Amino acid sequence: MPAEATASYTESPYYLQAVAALARSRPVTAHRDIYCSNGMKLVAGGTRLGDEQFERLAQHKLTEPLDGMLISDRAIDAACLAIEAGKILEHDPVYARLANRAGDPLAVKHGLAALRLPPPLLMRLTVMREQRPDIFEHSLRTSMIACALALRLKLDAGDRATLLLAALCHDVGEMHTDPLLLASGHNITPDERRFIHVHPLTGNVLLSCIPGFPPAARLAILQHHERQDGSGYPAGLRAGKISPLAKLLAVADVAETVIRRFDLPRLDMLARLHHSRFDAAAVDALRDLIHSTPQDAHQMRQERGPAFQLAHLAEVLRAWFALRSAFEHQVAPTAPERSPLAFLFERMNSIRQLVLQAGFDPDHSDSMLDIAHDDPGILLELRTMLDEMEWLQLDLANEIDRRSAELLGLSRTPLTDLLRHLRHEDCGAQCRNDAPYLMQCSK
Repeated sequence: MPAEATASYTESPYYLQAVAALARSRPVTAHRDIYCSNGMKLVAGGTRLGDEQFERLAQHKLTEPLDGMLISDRAIDAACLAIEAGKILEHDPVYARLANRAGDPLAVKHGLAALRLPPPLLMRLTVMREQRPDIFEHSLRTSMIACALALRLKLDAGDRATLLLAALCHDVGEMHTDPLLLASGHNITPDERRFIHVHPLTGNVLLSCIPGFPPAARLAILQHHERQDGSGYPAGLRAGKISPLAKLLAVADVAETVIRRFDLPRLDMLARLHHSRFDAAAVDALRDLIHSTPQDAHQMRQERGPAFQLAHLAEVLRAWFALRSAFEHQVAPTAPERSPLAFLFERMNSIRQLVLQAGFDPDHSDSMLDIAHDDPGILLELRTMLDEMEWLQLDLANEIDRRSAELLGLSRTPLTDLLRHLRHEDCGAQCRNDAPYLMQCSK
């Protein structure tokens, strides 16, 4: 019995299925013997794995993660990553703009090419690229934005490399999530959302099993969904307890999603509206890098008119005032941190202040629309602000779901009414699914 047979590791069935699918299209070989936790040999070294071997592996706990025991033909490496980044820079003008304004257009290619990527990590990235290309593409582009931010903020070479590696690997935990939950159009339930929220923890555990993976990169991955105001996950940390690299990774992660799904004006407005949730220096650097111009505005996608959105925002605020009136005796003004509703008071007050600071009044929408229609610049500002307000409201609804255990003792009627308005039912399944990814990111 090998010495390592005392260890016990259960491989995710979703990841095992992805590796098995890869093995049907190219050789995947055990480069050494694979044992289960009781010391029985499951696969001999040198064996090309097929469905029979994967079925056997699925039935046993292993002595270590599968990535460390397999190799694949045409596996990805650092040079491949640099080539892929080069293609993006060549064909995507937004990323070319980011790279140029960062001061060194070739920095990300050189940085990726210089990464030291252990074989188990290369195996996992290969499976990601071939079986979950959406996650791979998001991760690579996020690493490119993170590199630009690091250059703009003048991080030293060591921190730049660590951030680049963390960005490249920040969603490896999603390879252990049921892909059906992340599929476009799937309406995620509150119970399902917890499986998505665990992916930073899963990534941290997976990468801790890879010898030599930098602890600072793992910490950034663990915390990349944390938010300055404590509204993130998995630990609900506030600014002082979030690592500096995690703060940069959070901004890069959200920026990639918004650029891919929407446009630069929306990204610029998101950065302005969510200043309390993200690191100010990182947000300022991002806005400088994207340098949104009026010429970018024609790319905007409008899902509904501003009159509809203004009316909905007014309904949300009225529902909030009703809930606040019903529950204000339960929230001690001198000690809000001890109330289960303290987070909700903070977030809704923040939403209201953002609306007012932007110079808009949803209770007087007709006059606002008249002014906006006479000025294309104001109309663009209004539409972008309202789009982001909708994402913020949906994100708050998801946070209420996450904290439902804390709210069990409270009367549900006013809270349910607010949730109904925050989600507003005609939004559609895709809108609901995108919100947590954008606002908690901000997938």
